[in-house]
Amino acid sequence: MNALHRMERFLDAHHIPFDLVAHPRSQTSAETARLAGVPPDRIAKGVLLNGDDCQMVAMIPADQEIHLGRLGLDLGVEVSLADEASVSALFSECDPGVVPGLPNAWGVEMVWDDALLAKPDVYLEAGDHERLLHIETRYLREAFGDAPHCHFSHPRTHH
Repeated sequence: MNALHRMERFLDAHHIPFDLVAHPRSQTSAETARLAGVPPDRIAKGVLLNGDDCQMVAMIPADQEIHLGRLGLDLGVEVSLADEASVSALFSECDPGVVPGLPNAWGVEMVWDDALLAKPDVYLEAGDHERLLHIETRYLREAFGDAPHCHFSHPRTHH
């Protein structure tokens, strides 16, 4: 089963309506937003993290970055960024480097940032570099299940 099919089945099983949005091939969340014509704060970007004894995905708006210290305090566990090889190993159905927008469809633990609730809709990576799943924010809690959420992102700093 490919990544998109897995996520479509997950959304259908949870009775969550969605649209599929195609865009030209992109490599970064910022590029995806630009090419798809979507504001970057409406794209939920997944970041794979290493915890003490596990890996988890943190979902944040694409125009934000994770405050690892704050997240670690909220979760009560030290977290660090995982490498791209770990992403590819965990999500082998996805294109290399892609963290799918519904990691829980793979049974992967996740945490999500409350900032994702600020907009009327959200776009999730569909497992490749060319499509997004679009859902209304009111379905976000159902899509992410009982995953913990808090505020742990902040605006991206430019270097």
